[in-house]
Amino acid sequence: MSMFTVSHDASSPEVAWARVVGAELRHWLWALVASASVLIGVYGAHLALEPPGAVIRHDLVRAGADVARLHWSVPSERVQEAVSRHFPGYRVSVDAARFPSYVTVTLHDLSDADCGSANRMPDLVLDAKSPADRIEGLVVVAMERPDTACTHASSLTWRIMP
Repeated sequence: MSMFTVSHDASSPEVAWARVVGAELRHWLWALVASASVLIGVYGAHLALEPPGAVIRHDLVRAGADVARLHWSVPSERVQEAVSRHFPGYRVSVDAARFPSYVTVTLHDLSDADCGSANRMPDLVLDAKSPADRIEGLVVVAMERPDTACTHASSLTWRIMP
């Protein structure tokens, strides 16, 4: 018998060592799975409790990143599809006539929760205007008329400039 052959005897030291190591690995694996589950749950709760203005901001950033990745010769219908898919809960209109210079996105019929009207807990509810007034980075997203009041059923327009 060579030294690389493991005995199949259940009482051998090699088999006992493999069982101990296997048990330790199982405990670490369960701990890793539990930790990952908790992190995913916390992240999901964070997203669910995020104010609507921050959600709109994230959607605008994602839409801007998609616009920046598009080739300059892409048809305007494809640009409109790429941008509008980031706003599934809103009635949105996208104007891609000036692409690749800029694209405008208008969210229509915003709710009170989206606007965070001033008469309802202004310190707790972020409105869509303040966190998404102007977003600067590789792509600039700016509100077209930042002085426009955001009220129930109003529309806000942003310009995405890649």
